[in-house]
Amino acid sequence: MGSHVGLNTAQLRAAHAGDGPQLILAGAGSGKTRTIVHRIGHLIAGAGIAPHRILAVTFTNKAASELKSRLSDLIGDGGGGVVSGTFHAISLRFLRRYADALGFPRSFQVIDADDQKALVKRILKARNIPSDRLHPSYLLNWIEHCKHAGLRPQDTDDYAWNAINMVDLYAAYQQELKQHERMDFSDLILNVVILLREHADIAVALKSRFDHVLVDEYQDTNPAQHEWLLHLCCEHKNLTVVGDDDQSIYGWRGADVSHILDFERIWKGATLHRLQQNYRSTASILALANTVIRENEGRHEKILEATIAGGDLPRWLVCNDEYDEARQILRHVDHWRANGHASGEIAVLYRSNRQSLPLEQVFRESNIPYRIIGGVGFFERMEIKDALAYWALLNRCGDSLHLMRICNKPKRGLGAKGQEQLAAHLAASGLRAYEWLDMLVTGQAEGAARKLEPLALLMAALRDDAAKSDDQGLMQLLERTGYLDSLKAMGEIEAASRLDNIRTLQDYIEISLAQGLTPVEFMDRAALLQSSEEMSAGDREQQDDAISMMSLHRAKGLEFDCVVLPGVEEGLLPHQRSLDEGEAGIAEERRLLYVGITRARKHVLLTSARLRRFYGETHYPQPSRFIKNLSSDILHQDHKPPMSAHAPDTQTGVNIGANVMHPSFGEGVVLALEGAGDAARITVQFRRAGTKRLMLKYAALQLV
Repeated sequence: MGSHVGLNTAQLRAAHAGDGPQLILAGAGSGKTRTIVHRIGHLIAGAGIAPHRILAVTFTNKAASELKSRLSDLIGDGGGGVVSGTFHAISLRFLRRYADALGFPRSFQVIDADDQKALVKRILKARNIPSDRLHPSYLLNWIEHCKHAGLRPQDTDDYAWNAINMVDLYAAYQQELKQHERMDFSDLILNVVILLREHADIAVALKSRFDHVLVDEYQDTNPAQHEWLLHLCCEHKNLTVVGDDDQSIYGWRGADVSHILDFERIWKGATLHRLQQNYRSTASILALANTVIRENEGRHEKILEATIAGGDLPRWLVCNDEYDEARQILRHVDHWRANGHASGEIAVLYRSNRQSLPLEQVFRESNIPYRIIGGVGFFERMEIKDALAYWALLNRCGDSLHLMRICNKPKRGLGAKGQEQLAAHLAASGLRAYEWLDMLVTGQAEGAARKLEPLALLMAALRDDAAKSDDQGLMQLLERTGYLDSLKAMGEIEAASRLDNIRTLQDYIEISLAQGLTPVEFMDRAALLQSSEEMSAGDREQQDDAISMMSLHRAKGLEFDCVVLPGVEEGLLPHQRSLDEGEAGIAEERRLLYVGITRARKHVLLTSARLRRFYGETHYPQPSRFIKNLSSDILHQDHKPPMSAHAPDTQTGVNIGANVMHPSFGEGVVLALEGAGDAARITVQFRRAGTKRLMLKYAALQLV
């Protein structure tokens, strides 16, 4: 975008707009930062506003520094005194001046995440609330949610979790913060709102401080930030907001898309500007993006216009299962790299972090460098490490680190001293960790080790059954030890995603053991997959030539030559949770797909699977409602999607998508039928034996 010397007509009109509220709807890749910077330049040079009377607000530090450097390039003098920064940084600046009105010293400190967690743990401990009844991070998330909504403890409706009064805990937490002369990150904004709401003299001073306020990414504002702006600009009304309701994807974080949709109603006489020329993606990619997003109701009408003609049609590939999907993605990645695209210009953007596992495995086996951005690799996750530690001990390949990891998860009354004692006993015994657990079964436990006797007895009791089960005892052990229940204290959404990951691990163990791996070999494979992620941040920066893998939420604001969107199917995109929420949830999922497509400059590949394993079960998902009816001149389909599972083949009585059982190959799903009569052939994806093409007459298949 930087190479475009002048502004286009729409950008120019927005930059040179007069006073009063201005809504700049900036579509993906339409040069919004450039427009804001030029508007600030115009306010100074054209309208004679003093730079220090202009406030520019962003959401991230990265966006703030980008704005500063562009302002510096345009008007020199390090941005000429324009006040710019994130909502939090500017709020902190205000509070340094006025915190005493709220009973804080002006020298108050902002608490960091570790201290915050320690503080909450102390509060819960003082009230004898164990973390398996209320997890500290769930309490913190709930408090943050209240603050995003602009609510103090006294403004919050009564709310109980596991019969625990959450509002009391919120009040206690605020009290402790005040005592320590600390505010947390969300307090910075909420406390400025309280000053503006309740302290008339300070409100007057703050409102008269600026003549113009400009806000970037306005669609991401939460109610507290919205109120902050309402108060600050209610006198002069010179508020310019830039954003795109089609890219509002943070509803779960408190962002409210209605702020941008209702802007003209809230700010009477607002001028609307549409930036629709896209300088990033080819016309083919934009045709798909426009078609997908226009299905959303309740949006500002805008159509991205291409400045780059033509381009390859986006492709949609229907794969057999998640491993076939990973291999097909690898094939496309190889093709792009062979055609001159650097690995660093290729991204795989998924809806759910658990989708990374097959990709990580397939990429690692093929020695393709990749990096997981903004998340941890699958085997680095807390719940996966815990689950594997349990499983390794059950299957006699766990070591002392595994035992120390889970000895007090869930809580067994082993504090720090007890754990030291345990480690000493184990070391002195000279036994392997699983042998030592076997010894405890015989009643030889002393001191702290007694606390592990029930675990040792449980493992001994489960071992015979475990050897016969597909997952070698994983789920049964995690259930019987209470580990799965302990995750539930983290709150519904957090627990659901961790449980998702454990079930993905269960599937992976089952597949690997079916391929003939022993538990020891499986642990080796897991360790290898983990080691590829154990790089320092510095190494990751160096590793520019690696495929980026990240969640769609992480990808906002980024761009790549080639983008892969795996799992575009019902239950994943749109996600099952959003389907349960109804139309608003589905609309946000559609925006998420739109954000994913518009990250790409040249190539887009969407994939879906006919069979996907999760929740410990095999699912046969339908293609996503967002793409399944698109015409082939917008989206090239490499495979026809399977027919609905409700349309049986009249000749054979077997339908595509049906579950079948084979005497040798076991359970599978029908992928295709061809031919007729005695010559009919059937293609089945078997859960363990892979894909087989069989003569239907001799296949001896039974419908399950």
